[in-house]
Amino acid sequence: MMGDGEATTDRRGHSLLVRSGGHRCGIPVRAVRMVAQSGRIDPLPGSSPRLLGLAQISGEPVAVVDLHALIDPESRPGGGRQLTVVVGQRGGRSALGLAVDEALGVSWIDGLEEPSDGDPECVAGRCHIDGRSIALLDPERLLATADEA
Repeated sequence: MMGDGEATTDRRGHSLLVRSGGHRCGIPVRAVRMVAQSGRIDPLPGSSPRLLGLAQISGEPVAVVDLHALIDPESRPGGGRQLTVVVGQRGGRSALGLAVDEALGVSWIDGLEEPSDGDPECVAGRCHIDGRSIALLDPERLLATADEA
């Protein structure tokens, strides 16, 4: 049932599929600003464990979050964090970097199931692609996560 906390993520559309640790996630393409090789990330003292720190991406400071730790805070940190996917709102100035292990490509998402028990707020729902469960992320909730970190 949808209500005041309803995710604004469309139920259909193209999503960038990524892997972070053992998790596969979809990020609506409309919210992806860029995908870059991970570079230097400067830690921020006193920040939450999921916030890796600040990185300079295209000359701008961007907060970078470990996507694996965000999706599954009880598990060990993600893997190699080879890429940073920068997400933002259309026309908005705020951006967030998601550290991931790999980008798997773009896929069409045609409807979602409810999030799984234990999924964080940033998961709008789940779908299955090639027999694997994919957590579709809500960009607005991801950006709110950066404010909380």
